[in-house]
Amino acid sequence: MNNGFAPALLAASLALSAMNSSAAALRGDVVRVHGTDYVGLADWSRVKGLKWRWLKRDESFQLTNATVRLQLLAASREARVNGLQLWLLFPLASRNGEILISRLDADYTLRPLLAPPRNGPDKKIKTVCLDPGHGGKDSGNRAASKQEKDFTLRLAFELRDQLRKAGFQVYLTRSGDTFVELSDRPAMARSRKADLFVSLHFNATDGGRDEAKGAEVYALTPAGAPSTNARGEGNGGWVTGNKFNANNLLLACEIQKSLVRQLDVEDRGVRRARFAVLRDAAMPATLIEAGFMSHPKEGKKIFDAAYRREMARAIVNGITGYKRIVER
Repeated sequence: MNNGFAPALLAASLALSAMNSSAAALRGDVVRVHGTDYVGLADWSRVKGLKWRWLKRDESFQLTNATVRLQLLAASREARVNGLQLWLLFPLASRNGEILISRLDADYTLRPLLAPPRNGPDKKIKTVCLDPGHGGKDSGNRAASKQEKDFTLRLAFELRDQLRKAGFQVYLTRSGDTFVELSDRPAMARSRKADLFVSLHFNATDGGRDEAKGAEVYALTPAGAPSTNARGEGNGGWVTGNKFNANNLLLACEIQKSLVRQLDVEDRGVRRARFAVLRDAAMPATLIEAGFMSHPKEGKKIFDAAYRREMARAIVNGITGYKRIVER
């Protein structure tokens, strides 16, 4: 072999090896756990520039960079991002003492928070479609004589007015006590060329139990993962709304953060679901459960116009916070 060729070949081989190692680190070595793909969280965190610190050895730990603080629990779906409750798609796992995170969570739960999606220079958030839940023959939840459909519409009117003052164009899927098919709601948003779809709801507990309270906001479940509220639902396939997985999660997080901080309500977390209005949305979409009508104190607040005004203000701030991030 030519003596000048050997060092060049060795250098090329080393460069290729380094490239492969780098790619492997970015991809992570995939491990199958109960039929789900996982990657090593320590290596993944290192590639993302996150510092790891145990809060309680083998139980809870923290990942941080200059702007994000992630707190996670071993063998759990519970997580917190900058103090906000967030539910993972799959519980963390372990292998030979190494903590693992599902690849779907790495891609669709953590990455949108660490590297938020950005719109193109010509893509501005101008139009919002508000979806007051239920209506007509569908009363939604009930608390004594109060019906959810009435208060989602009242919240939608207040939110519409505040969004317009903030410079948005706003459309409603219903403006009266009418029944609208679930599939028609995101279709209306699409026909109006809405940039965001926001569905408004209030929670209630069954059987007269009134201890549950707080706000929770939903983003569409990514394909191949179970929903937070699965109730026997399998790991569904890809749907239209999954095109916006990163934006869906970011929008839900910004609104949940605003509700929790401004209204001082219990943080029930950002969750995942395959609600029909989220599945069919052709734009970033979220569904808000803004509180429990069935809770004696929280219900009274929900039925009060002044409180709903504050709630609308919190949602507007969440939407404008999302807008600032994606248009940056």
